[in-house]
Order: sequence, then C-alpha cells, then structure tokens
Amino acid sequence: METFCEQATIAIVDDHPIYRQGLAAVFRAEARFKVVAEGASTADALDIVKAHRPSILVLDLGIPGDSLETLKQLCVEFPGTHCVILTACDDPQTGIAALNAGAHGYILKGVSASELKAAIWAVFKNESSFVSPEFAARLLFAVQRKEAVSIDVGLSHRELQIIAEVERGSTNRMVAEKLKISEKTVKHYMSSIMQKCGATNRVSAVMAYQRMRQSGQHA
Repeated sequence: METFCEQATIAIVDDHPIYRQGLAAVFRAEARFKVVAEGASTADALDIVKAHRPSILVLDLGIPGDSLETLKQLCVEFPGTHCVILTACDDPQTGIAALNAGAHGYILKGVSASELKAAIWAVFKNESSFVSPEFAARLLFAVQRKEAVSIDVGLSHRELQIIAEVERGSTNRMVAEKLKISEKTVKHYMSSIMQKCGATNRVSAVMAYQRMRQSGQHA
C-alpha cells in the first residue's frame, strides 16, 4: 500500500448505520485517510468536531436536528474542519443554502468510491471545493434565476485571470503553474476574490464571477 506523508482525518455523520459503516470502510482502505469518529445526528456532529477537530466532516443533511444551522455553526466555530455534504437531496436551493453556509462540497449519494475519495482529498488539500457534476448545472441555473444585484466588486486583472482558471476546474497548483506564480500567492488572491464577491468558498465565488460576466461587468 502506498504511504502518504499527509493524512486527512475524517468524521462521518449519517443516520443510516450500514451506509455510514460502508463509508468508513472505503476511507480506511487507504493510508491517506483516517476515520476518527462516526455519528448519527447534529448533536453528534457538534460533539465530534469539538472533540476530534477532523480535517473533513462528511455530513448528511437528512440527520436528526437542524443540519443547515449546525453546518453554519461548525463553519464559523471550527474553520479548520472542512464540511462536505454527502446527501440524497438534489434540491438546488438546498445546495445553495449549504454552500452559502460554508460547506466545501456538495456531493450526491450514488457517487463512486473513487470519485468521493478524490473529491475529499482535493478539499483536504485546499485545492478545490466540489459539487457533483450532474448537480452543478442545475445549481448554477438556480442561482442565475435569482434576482441579480449588479454590483461591480472590482476584481483586478490578476484576480480575473485566477477566477477564470478556477472556473475551468483548475486547482490552486495548476493555476500557479500556468500563471508562473506561487501556490501561496494564488491562495492569497482567492481569499481576496471570495471577500469581494461575498463568497464563502470557491464554488460560490465562481458563481458570482459568472453572474458578473453575464451581466456585462467583466468581459
């Protein structure tokens, strides 16, 4: 088995024991992941993150309790833990609400084990947020239908270059290599972009950029 220098610690909160245990087995099969805790409710999610501070919390929205409010609380109080939603809910408005609350990913159940692990690892490495491809188009359409408020957020030329690359699916490392700047500089620009766009993650920043472009604010 391949040895990794870094290891993502994973907590899983889902109220279906067989599914939750299956997820845990998927992650435990690779050395780069370590499952540190499992739970079945929003109360469990809060207790687990407080106790273990995992790198990633894999969270189902259908668990007992107010999952969206809990998600908001976790993202504010424990920014070091990246919350990834893994759910059967394919309602675009719910997806938008979760991403706006601070989720770093929104993945529909039914995803393959390899796709799930790749998405979780990318989030862990701060390379990208992740939305299931079959859901992303519906999510974008729902955002575009909302009444747009035309505000020029004033992205610089370099910021426009970076967000355009992120829109194409490039990771921070790929952007750095293409623009011949450091990955740290890309992360700095991404923080500025998200702040200007009022975005909480890369996905919502790209959506804001797309709305600006379509409204004619940026070519």
